Amino acid sequence: MRRDKLIKWGIVGVAVVALLGYGIYSLTYTEPPTYMTATPKVRDITQQVYATGTISGKVEVDIGAQVSGQIKKLYVSRGDKVKAGDLLCEIDPEIQENDLRRAQAEEKLILAQIASKKAELEMLAAENTRQQNLLVKDATSKQTAQQAKAQYLMAQADLDALQAQYEQAVISVDDAQTNLGYTRIVAPMDGTVYAIPVEEGQTVNANQTTPTILKLANLDIMTVEAEISEADVVKVKPGMDCRFTIMGLPNHYFEAELQSIDPAPASAESTTSSSSTASSTTEAIYYNALLDVDNTEGLLRIDMTAEVEITIAAAQGVKAVPISAVQNENAEGEATVFQLVDAGVVKPVRVSLGIRDEQYVEVKNDDFDTSIPVVIGDDVATAAAAAASSRRRGPRMF
Repeated sequence: MRRDKLIKWGIVGVAVVALLGYGIYSLTYTEPPTYMTATPKVRDITQQVYATGTISGKVEVDIGAQVSGQIKKLYVSRGDKVKAGDLLCEIDPEIQENDLRRAQAEEKLILAQIASKKAELEMLAAENTRQQNLLVKDATSKQTAQQAKAQYLMAQADLDALQAQYEQAVISVDDAQTNLGYTRIVAPMDGTVYAIPVEEGQTVNANQTTPTILKLANLDIMTVEAEISEADVVKVKPGMDCRFTIMGLPNHYFEAELQSIDPAPASAESTTSSSSTASSTTEAIYYNALLDVDNTEGLLRIDMTAEVEITIAAAQGVKAVPISAVQNENAEGEATVFQLVDAGVVKPVRVSLGIRDEQYVEVKNDDFDTSIPVVIGDDVATAAAAAASSRRRGPRMF
């Protein structure tokens, strides 16, 4: 009987101790913190700069009229391909033909005057010689001899003047012939007609500004004029590989090469004074860069919009962590990531960073363990605070 009571009270005592221990444990136990993590990867990384550009022909020419008149005939339409020397347009040549006939008539008139003056000069030369011989023999007066010589010299001067007028007349004929030739507008190069701002019957006036008759471009090679922000322009240089897409083919990449980068933004060409633009310092600054691309397939057209990717650097099979895992990056490319080594336990790891894309950044450390998850996102700040608190408490004593 006594033994049964001892067993009973023993069981009760054990239960009381267990309940007491559980109560103390419940009051003192803290759930380990949970973190959002990601596992580092070995992957390819391509670092790129993004820009938006406009497509144009590698060579574009505005073909204008150098003479005034009515457009008599257009021999091409938009989209036509032409060869150098092909007739594109004809301006009514009547005015220029009249100018040429007038210049030729003036040339003939002066030639006739020259012929007449030469005959006169020959007669005056003979008279001058005769008078000079008579003067030697005292057979004529000195005054008569001087008069004969003066008439001869004046005739010679008149002939020289007529010769100069003839040279001017020849130039006038050449100019008239050239202007007549300008009424037939021919292609200066091989290309495609992409715009015709005028119509047949329209009168153009070349006396004030050169009117544009049509626009011609070589579309076999296109140029993309891309705008690169001032934050990215220091990262790029000519010769870098590029690719771009157009709105109509968002999944088709056109390969290109960066040809050049302007030394100043497009705003530098503005005539606005610096004092009036001082208040615009908050506006974004963009620099134009040119990319050449083959267009033998004819998919690209003038003024299309291009979404450009410029490859700065690329690496294959490197260790990488999400960019959101990185904290306290310095100018030398060193930063801290927090690896989750145990449930609720984080370990700060100092890493050396390399190239990056939109999501991942290369870790150069050879001893970096990619099998241990890293804390990412907003939890990085929590992990940093936990690691700092752990360092202040020092090692746990048991």
